[in-house]
Amino acid sequence: MFSIESIIKYLKKTFTRYDILIVLTIIFLYELTRLTNLERWPIFSDEGIYIRWAKVAWKDASWRFISVTDGRQPLQTWATIPFLKIFPNNMLLAGRLFSVTTGFIGLTGTFCLLMYLWGKRAAIFGATLFVFLPYFVFYDRMALVDSAVNAGFVWILLFSIILIRTRRLDVAMILGFIGGFALLAKSSSRMFLMLAATAPIIYLQEKKVKKILSHSINYFALLGIAMGISLLFYNVQRLSPFFQYVAQKNTTFVMTFDEFFTTPFAYIHNFTDLPLYVSWESGWFIIPLSLVGLYYLYKKDALLALYFSMFILLPYIAISLFAKVLFPRYVLFYGSILVITATYFFITLKKKFVAYIIFGLLLVSMGIFNYPLLFDPVRANFPPVDRGQYISGVTSVWGAEDLMNSMREKSIVRPVLILAEGDFGLIADVLKVYLHDDDRIEIRGLWPLDERNFPEFQHELLDRQVFIVFSHREVFPKEWPIKFSQKYGKPEGDKAVYVYELLPIASEFSIISKN
Repeated sequence: MFSIESIIKYLKKTFTRYDILIVLTIIFLYELTRLTNLERWPIFSDEGIYIRWAKVAWKDASWRFISVTDGRQPLQTWATIPFLKIFPNNMLLAGRLFSVTTGFIGLTGTFCLLMYLWGKRAAIFGATLFVFLPYFVFYDRMALVDSAVNAGFVWILLFSIILIRTRRLDVAMILGFIGGFALLAKSSSRMFLMLAATAPIIYLQEKKVKKILSHSINYFALLGIAMGISLLFYNVQRLSPFFQYVAQKNTTFVMTFDEFFTTPFAYIHNFTDLPLYVSWESGWFIIPLSLVGLYYLYKKDALLALYFSMFILLPYIAISLFAKVLFPRYVLFYGSILVITATYFFITLKKKFVAYIIFGLLLVSMGIFNYPLLFDPVRANFPPVDRGQYISGVTSVWGAEDLMNSMREKSIVRPVLILAEGDFGLIADVLKVYLHDDDRIEIRGLWPLDERNFPEFQHELLDRQVFIVFSHREVFPKEWPIKFSQKYGKPEGDKAVYVYELLPIASEFSIISKN
């Protein structure tokens, strides 16, 4: 029976005032590391897509499933809308607050999981590691869905363990609700629910085969109920006429069985890339501690360690064999596994003084990785694939806010039309993030954008200034009717965003040329 009084009594019995102070400090440090210079990092092109979707869904209820048009689940779109209402003129902040929030949900789940398994000391160790792990510090600050996927993983893992131990219907229903939200975040979350089917490994501690079978059957029945509830949530997307695009999108990132049997080793490099990405993004030093922690857990509770190993090995094999595209953010959940097993390492050390010394050194090493993430993006220690995405590549747009502020100043004299090179996921979506409702600016995305587009917009020069923003092109023929206005470069490499002003073509628009 649910009882608030019992919960309060438990909390008073378990946590001292000193413990509460520590927990509040952890929460403060989380907010500090996630909110400091939250807008300083250059906007990533995918952020532009997701924030624009959220704004469209907010302004037009008929487009609440707009993300499904690209085969994406709608949870991020829906959950970003409240932040857009609070910060309508700072949409990048609003979009990134979504991940700050889901990261906090992940932090809470990690605390609860470790508290349930190994007690208060483990929860404090693990929550602190969660706060400072570079992997999380970065992705909890980006307007991407991966932080939410990680939160779903942690809570699914927690309630699968509670379910295997209690075999209660109410726990199964809660697991179903959590799984449903996770599936509405990203299709790959189904993997976590499928891995929960390996939990009966824990029943092998029973001596009687009949008891093992009985417990397993009851568990699978309850897990089936949980999965059924999750699928009900997931099928809400069928309200969109574009639901079929979800399955099509999945094949863009994951091999079908036909493709796999045709070329089974096409992405064999994933076997080395995946551990490299996880180790690099996590700051390296936590890896050996996590491995030793997992070894200690095997010695103490082999079956629980084996269950955790299922969440390590099975996704590793599946992703390495079937993933067509692999970025570090796609395997963010491995960061949570590192935190869990590293926590066990620290609470197992017999000499607390030694544990605190190693823990302190680990936090210092994480701080070295985290400093540029908060204060100096150029110096961020990323693997090449992420450095290209977030710092030096076309998808990282430096100076977008300055560009829009410049256009806003120009629009005071005459309205401005911006022709942007590309729309979906390209510069137009990024610039729209900085567009205010009362701006006298219109942004149109065109792909491709070249001299063939210039004549059709000559008539716009009668009433508006027309500027052309290039994010991919680097060569601009002199005969084009455009005048250089500004260049927004990147801290490394030769990629840049170029702004040109459209000039009148006298032979065709003499009225404009006279004015």
